[in-house]
Amino acid sequence: MPKSKKPQPYKASVVFRSQPIPPHDQVEDFDRFGILLKESQKFCRQVGLQKDLILQILKTDSDWAFVLKVDALLESAAKHIIHHGLQIQLLNRVHRSESLDDFVDSLHMNGPTSLVKLLRASALPEEEVRFVETTRSVRNAYAHDIRFADLRLIELIKTRNDKSKLIKDLSAIRTYVESDLIASYEKDPIFLRFCIIDSVMRFLFYAYHLTVKKRRRKR
Repeated sequence: MPKSKKPQPYKASVVFRSQPIPPHDQVEDFDRFGILLKESQKFCRQVGLQKDLILQILKTDSDWAFVLKVDALLESAAKHIIHHGLQIQLLNRVHRSESLDDFVDSLHMNGPTSLVKLLRASALPEEEVRFVETTRSVRNAYAHDIRFADLRLIELIKTRNDKSKLIKDLSAIRTYVESDLIASYEKDPIFLRFCIIDSVMRFLFYAYHLTVKKRRRKR
């Protein structure tokens, strides 16, 4: 009788949804995490942030500080995407308007007139926008109630009515059993952080290729 196939661990299921699968003969050489980290570091360096910011955030002491730092980085990247999209091109020259820049910088993350609304009008996949939107929701939960300052992220998520949506948008895992995944996060808190950082790097990958790298190609 053939042995049943052992279930794949959740950590091996973390996926870059929009990343094409490499040819079978190149799978061993395909370092997805390394590629995303490298592109994220390029973006950080080009916009004046520390190159190793991603790894520093991953090592943050508390989940409260971790979420606030992740949210701040995503907001910065979102603004760079929108600033780039609102540039005006005249006679093969790109012009930036200080008034438009000030307008973008004054926008809230969520709401009817917000960064998220403009991101949805851009070329970003919807799942990337949902990740940014959901991260801000978790950030607000932490920031608006000091009692949550020492609460682990998974415990905060479990108290929410939108728990299932938060798990889905933050996890970057294609298929899972929610109760098993929550138990996995409870057992290994760094796993949830890794999933979130994975999605952060994916968003910065888009930000780099939509703004910094695209601008270089035009020169």
